[in-house]
Amino acid sequence: METKNVKVKICAGTHCYLMGGAELQLFSEYLPNNIKEQVNVVGAACLGYCYAEDGCKPPFVQVNNHKIQQANIQSLLDLVKKELEINNE
Repeated sequence: METKNVKVKICAGTHCYLMGGAELQLFSEYLPNNIKEQVNVVGAACLGYCYAEDGCKPPFVQVNNHKIQQANIQSLLDLVKKELEINNE
């Protein structure tokens, strides 16, 4: 039975990596122990959001179906926790 409720895709493309994505690659280390088993963190060669014309700024992360721009550890933790509350209702 699948226990992971949230999928986190971290862009590892050059632009995202240089704009803060390098630290985000370690995101799973920042997860509290009580939710680690419910979160699947993966890297992505490029999520392609840099090419969008909507003025978004890297680094980019996708949490389930949500695109996060200018992502940082805290914003990701907040969204993951919010997603887990929704998924566990």
